[in-house]
Amino acid sequence: MTREIKIHNNLTRKKETFQTIEAGKVKFYSCGPTTYDFLHIGNARAFVVGDLFNRVLKAFGYDVTFVRNFTDVDDKIIARAKEVNQDAIKFADHWVTEVQKDMESLGMRPATHTPKVSETMPEIIQMIQDIIKNGSGYVVDGEVLFNVPTMPDYGKLSKKDIDGLQSGIRVEVDAHKKHPTDFVLWKPAKEGEASWDSPWGKGRPGWHIECSAMAKKFLGNTLDLHHGGIDLMFPHHENEIAQSEAANKCGFCNYWAHNEFLNFGTEKMSKSLGNVITIRKFVEAYGGQVLRHVLLSVHYRARLEWTDEVLQRAMDEVKRIHEFVIETKRYKANGSGPIDPEIEKCIEKMMEELSNDFNSAGALGQYFTFLRYTKNAKDNLSEASLKQIHKTNEFMRETLGFVNIDPESVMAEFKKQEQNTSNSDVDAAWIEGLIEERKVAKASKNWARADEIRKELMAKKIELKDNPDGSSTWKILGL
Repeated sequence: MTREIKIHNNLTRKKETFQTIEAGKVKFYSCGPTTYDFLHIGNARAFVVGDLFNRVLKAFGYDVTFVRNFTDVDDKIIARAKEVNQDAIKFADHWVTEVQKDMESLGMRPATHTPKVSETMPEIIQMIQDIIKNGSGYVVDGEVLFNVPTMPDYGKLSKKDIDGLQSGIRVEVDAHKKHPTDFVLWKPAKEGEASWDSPWGKGRPGWHIECSAMAKKFLGNTLDLHHGGIDLMFPHHENEIAQSEAANKCGFCNYWAHNEFLNFGTEKMSKSLGNVITIRKFVEAYGGQVLRHVLLSVHYRARLEWTDEVLQRAMDEVKRIHEFVIETKRYKANGSGPIDPEIEKCIEKMMEELSNDFNSAGALGQYFTFLRYTKNAKDNLSEASLKQIHKTNEFMRETLGFVNIDPESVMAEFKKQEQNTSNSDVDAAWIEGLIEERKVAKASKNWARADEIRKELMAKKIELKDNPDGSSTWKILGL
């Protein structure tokens, strides 16, 4: 028996009751990473949110087929591989392995299928052929383009219209395009780049077509749920819809969910801005359990503002949760009475929150209410209540991943970090010097350098707090 779920569907901009194509089964696709470097913690938010959807749906009784791809054929990959004089596919494969390590460190459950672009070329080529056959694709000198005006409802996800998009184009449009908004399905081969044989000559796919083909290969023509970061809504997801519906002559996906950005300071975290903390470096310093907690501590559709206070609160809460889980293992039953009503209804309250558009923050709040009550009632627990406590902790682990399968190891890591911090020699003069440099940088509006200094201090577990009077104070983070 499955549980009813409400999902904010970006296709309609409304919260709707989730109804699957086939009762009890979910066909779910989440856009995966482009593999050419270590990923940053902004990328991690999308991965963890996709993992949350997968976990909750399964916990609510659904049979989930979850597909998350790896883009291993891309301009960035080719450029980076050339810099190090490596084969682009082998170069990308190395980074697939590194990304998988990062995902495991965040406690993510494996997807049902994790296809790569390089392994899906026959399906990509076939889909492009179908698009051409159905009148929405055309070939110019070995390049295949999608003719956007052939899809009258193009823009239905992003709520953009073709006329508005055309008037917004300020660069000279390629002469071979039939319409300024047309986009590439297949690129002709360039010397020294990976390429594949096709009916239009050697080449490689455009970015958007890969997800349409991989989704169809493993999930069929129509999906129940598609997820990705809000930045992918346009043009990537819009183009996915156009391609898939042109090729398959039916609707592509019924529910679309997008997670918001992670902001560092006042701007979105991105490599182009230089305000990047990689998943690998963060996990080495603080652990994957802490990062997962930060990323799911707010609703996935809310912007997550990264601050020292947010990090400190996450560390405190992770410690508090795992101390509690360890403590409950030592609880003894006192009698054989019924389940305490307050303890019994905790899972139901958490399920209510998670049923409401995967509200991880609300479920976490319910768990802390349960934690406080349980600690106060620990001397008067029936056998049934004790079993329910363990069941609630397990539910927390299964759905949110907020409880590590080995809580003792989490606490041991905290203790190790505390010892390292207490044994380290803190150079106060160096810290004060950086704070003064940061003050000068901020005064001259050199925000990039100010952010660099904050990151440099955080890497040394130094928390920096800006005060209303313009001064800054610091402390060693209390791991």
